[in-house]
Amino acid sequence: MTTQNLTSGRNEITFKSQGVNLAAHLYTPKDFDPNGSYPAVVISSAFNQVKEQTGAVYGARLADQGYVTISFDHLGYGDSEGKLRNNENAFVKIESIRDAISFMGTLSFVDRNNLFGLGVCASGGYMALVATTDKRLKAIASVSGMLGNKASYFETMDRETVTGLIAMQNAGRQKAYETGVVDYVDALGMAAEEEAIKAGETPSEGYDYYMTERAGTQTYPNYSHLSPSFMLEAPMLADATSYAPYLYTPFIGIVGEKAMDPASGALCTGPLTKNFFDQASEPKEFVEVPGASHVDLYDREEFVTSAIDAMDRFFKMHGGGLVKAA
Repeated sequence: MTTQNLTSGRNEITFKSQGVNLAAHLYTPKDFDPNGSYPAVVISSAFNQVKEQTGAVYGARLADQGYVTISFDHLGYGDSEGKLRNNENAFVKIESIRDAISFMGTLSFVDRNNLFGLGVCASGGYMALVATTDKRLKAIASVSGMLGNKASYFETMDRETVTGLIAMQNAGRQKAYETGVVDYVDALGMAAEEEAIKAGETPSEGYDYYMTERAGTQTYPNYSHLSPSFMLEAPMLADATSYAPYLYTPFIGIVGEKAMDPASGALCTGPLTKNFFDQASEPKEFVEVPGASHVDLYDREEFVTSAIDAMDRFFKMHGGGLVKAA
């Protein structure tokens, strides 16, 4: 990629990962100078998202704070190459995050001493796993982070339930191998919820985000809520909390206040971040955004502003060179 045509704001680019081209948006600050030196953030977004959704929100807002940021479509997502589409393979995504870090390190205007990571939802766990063995990242943040997949599956479900779920995934893989045809399924259960809504139930915050103009295919045609029928096999093994004591990279976990409370009616994912935080190495910080739910932090301006302010301060505290706080 040449830097001659880069402008302030959003730039459409590609970079190589695992031998294929990944589509990305590179956000640069106001009055961007390709001969300058800027702190940078690699963003990996929520489960099954494309770069135009939450990654675009945080990418643009962090650029407003002076960072060069990258939000990209993972392998098989959105505008990126990859025949198998929308496969939430945690370990493939981890490799793409590492390659995005490498790519950012090739840019002359990126200050490698101030290179940070942001993972949203499922990618909170992926970013933490990357940072455990990739010290090019000087600090990381999670927003609405799902950092404890072992707790979400093996420690929540009994043996019969979890092995039954795994067996369904294995059957989907076997069929794909034998026939060459991949079944894509409604991994988020949106079709069932749609019927419940027709019967008078209130939509969940996930439905309100992914199945409406707010962030659904009406607005982002490259997004799909459908995933391969064997999608869960890898994420179930990607448990960042198991490695939390060995992170050794500064971590800030940002959650919505409502996500901490099962009685709020929102997705109660906050305890997954809190459990990771409790076990994580120092330095670390835990932030609850007042009034926010899990999904509010994806795009609601007032809550995103609170998250951006917290991570910007944290990154400046734990980076190096010009952005380090006094």
